Amino acid sequence: TGDGQSSAEQGPSAARALRLGARWLAAYFERHCPPSPLPPLALSGTEFQVAVWQWLAALPAGQLPTYGEIARALGNPGACRAVGQAVGANPLPILIPCHRVLAAGGQVGGYSSGLPRKRWLLAHEGIALRRSDAER
Repeated sequence: TGDGQSSAEQGPSAARALRLGARWLAAYFERHCPPSPLPPLALSGTEFQVAVWQWLAALPAGQLPTYGEIARALGNPGACRAVGQAVGANPLPILIPCHRVLAAGGQVGGYSSGLPRKRWLLAHEGIALRRSDAER
């Protein structure tokens, strides 16, 4: 952890959260749709980053918002780039499904773990990309 303590040193709640997270991820990779609900998440970032991450954490499987759509949903339509920065700073990829965020016009866009991984995650969730996006 960030404070130098192991999860065991932080007590049973941290160990329980890790077990829940591990179970959620195992279920995610065993199926094609994400399990529900998410384990409890302790998010640390700016107020805006946390708002973006919470919005993404509540995103139903199969939905592919753009950065602009997220900015508008958060009541700040001019914050597309700030949304992109928050998405790129996501500390819990997969749990917070930043791989589902698309660029303007529905293009695949970027992904902090690389485009091949983003395409794989989307395919794993049963999301078909346009041929031109799948080849990028």
